[in-house]
Amino acid sequence: MAVTRDDLAFVKSATVTDTDNNGGRKSYIEVPNRTRFNLFPRVTRPERMNGKTRYRKEFLWNKNAANEVAYGVLAYILYPSPAGDRFYLAEGTQTDTQGDIDDSYKWYGGGALHSDVTAGATQISIEFESDDYHIANGMTIAINSHFLVGQTIMSGVRAFDAVKFDSVQGMWVKESAPDADSEDVYPYGTYLGNNKVFSYNDNGELEYLTVANDKYTGEVIGTGDGSITDFTDTLEHPPVEPNTVTVYYTISGATYSGSDDGEGNISGMNISSGSIDYTTGVIHLVFTAPPDSGTQITCDYTKRAYSWSGYVCTIDLAEPVANDYLAANTFVGICVPIGDIEPSHSDVVVNSANGTFNHTLMTEDNQGTVEDDWTITFTSATEFTCSGANEGSVGTGNITSSFSPINSNTGQPYFTIPPSAWGGAWVSGDTITFKTHPAAAPLWWKEVVPAGIGPYSDNGVMLEIYVE
Repeated sequence: MAVTRDDLAFVKSATVTDTDNNGGRKSYIEVPNRTRFNLFPRVTRPERMNGKTRYRKEFLWNKNAANEVAYGVLAYILYPSPAGDRFYLAEGTQTDTQGDIDDSYKWYGGGALHSDVTAGATQISIEFESDDYHIANGMTIAINSHFLVGQTIMSGVRAFDAVKFDSVQGMWVKESAPDADSEDVYPYGTYLGNNKVFSYNDNGELEYLTVANDKYTGEVIGTGDGSITDFTDTLEHPPVEPNTVTVYYTISGATYSGSDDGEGNISGMNISSGSIDYTTGVIHLVFTAPPDSGTQITCDYTKRAYSWSGYVCTIDLAEPVANDYLAANTFVGICVPIGDIEPSHSDVVVNSANGTFNHTLMTEDNQGTVEDDWTITFTSATEFTCSGANEGSVGTGNITSSFSPINSNTGQPYFTIPPSAWGGAWVSGDTITFKTHPAAAPLWWKEVVPAGIGPYSDNGVMLEIYVE
């Protein structure tokens, strides 16, 4: 078996506001697909006039009833907002709130293919809505040409409505697919406005590519003569990825190293000043003592695989593109690497002189497990109570039988502890603490509304999910 489209649901965070408390744990309120204002509220006229940045958190919940794992999940913005605002996507934590968001959060996005691509190419260009989207070496990108342009649309169909191609009338009409697995599979699709429809069809292509991550080692940038302390050279493969530069040099028979700080400065033992221009590759080192005569100064670094020109980002790829793509009907998403979605537990602490607990035998449930800190407290040699910091008391148990407290929101257990997990001798007052984590991936959205943009009634954004 495997996780299917029906097993996956987006749900809101526990708190939804425009304050620092926004976010937190997963709720059970689903975010319906193709529903206006399903996650973000309507942008008001004052917000359009003055500008607004708004955050919303949602969770991709793997609700597979057989507790199958959703493997290798990727999430990406495939079709950006057609209005004047723009959307970003970032990884969150199970409990973080808007007040926790800082510069460490990386904001991913997507955009239109800037120019046509021919199979075999090792470089592509993407046209974004801004130049502050996160791109890095080694990332995965999705390129998708299942966008049908110049389509005939029945009157009354609005952008982001579910549609079906009516072959009799020769046009797209408003109609939903019969089931989730048929959504956006021809003849069904999503109308995007401007006579454009997204629909998986025989003429389109989808592939996942890796951003290049070329590393260079031992490149000679100077040779000591026993007297010179000032060295300047240009690396052979700019631009350079910040925080990847390491220089090696020998002074008085000892080998030293220095590294960059991500801001263009290089420091290390016996270096009085050092710099690297990441764009040009020019590197400058001044030593407090001259490198030994006949010894080489070398540099290890990684080539930055992307460059910006305005809002267009050109990306070098680790492998060639397999298909031809036209800019007119192709969009590219930078993938958030979610990984496997499954419930788990961690941070098990046993407070007992003689009792033992084999936590590897404890199991969790896709639908029932939540993010919480749990405490089991023994009231006798065999009986105990259990409570969560958030869920509160979930009942009592006995080491001679399976303990499966039920999550009343789903009817499934928070976790299950079999009798075989218990060993040794327990006494009243002994405790076990542990954390559980749900089968849900936290994602933050950010909407940026620039000041002075015009109204746009049929706005939306398209998020696509990949599951192995």
